[in-house]
Amino acid sequence: MMVTVVNVLWILVITASIVFVIYQRREKLTCIAGMMIAMTLGMMVSLTLGILIGVYMHHDVTKSTILAVVAGMIAGYSAGKPVSLMAAMDGMLAGIMGGMMGAMLGVMLVFPTAMVWFINILFAAVMVVLLQLIKEETGTAKKEENEGKRPFFGSVGMMVGLIALTGGLFVVKSDLFGVSQASSHEAGSHSSAQAEISGDVQEATITVSASGYSPQHLEVKAGIPARIHFRTEEAADCLRQVFSEELGINSILEPGKDNTIVLQEVKPGTYRYTCGMGLFEGTITVKE
Repeated sequence: MMVTVVNVLWILVITASIVFVIYQRREKLTCIAGMMIAMTLGMMVSLTLGILIGVYMHHDVTKSTILAVVAGMIAGYSAGKPVSLMAAMDGMLAGIMGGMMGAMLGVMLVFPTAMVWFINILFAAVMVVLLQLIKEETGTAKKEENEGKRPFFGSVGMMVGLIALTGGLFVVKSDLFGVSQASSHEAGSHSSAQAEISGDVQEATITVSASGYSPQHLEVKAGIPARIHFRTEEAADCLRQVFSEELGINSILEPGKDNTIVLQEVKPGTYRYTCGMGLFEGTITVKE
């Protein structure tokens, strides 16, 4: 939790700093430059936060999309409004687009650590180039060059510093961004159970959580109707649907309710079922 908060905070601090720079130099920025700057900032903020929030919220695409879109729209508007209303509108639309894409990608990641690394480094790199663009458009870069300064090397140093900060955040406790979630998913891949026979029916319970299905592998006996109870712990988006073309299953699972699927006269074999997006899967093996 702490690492997530720190990661989001440093993104917001950098964003606020760039908005402040834009406000200071607003009179020297043209409308076209303002539109490009606002679009870039709105897109990168919403895309980055969308991925981070999507990973942290364990596949809740609705909340992560809303938060990422709102953050992107605020960043885009704040960056564009000092220049022109057109630039502000461009930044807001970019924030909407980036938030939707980032949140969707974040909730789909099963092993998110590499992507979290990548998006943070990408954010840092784009922000450095964005600052250089602002300097170039306002004539500051030429002035520094004439005075003997070297803004290029200063930007490289800033980029290295930002990347080092990002790396430090994830080296300490990167598991908070999804490694623990992935580990539980991997652990679930080895879990198995056998249905219990009671009279003329057999029953089993499969728990549905943000990390997938538990047990992930279920064994039932052929020739005996099987009642499989899917117990959902939360309304995780894609896990709300369980689908299997082989078994003829296509059901929406409701949290807190009895989600029972009955299998009758299923031939021996191993059958696969998945969530609505195919990210999580389980198997049901019918034995003689």
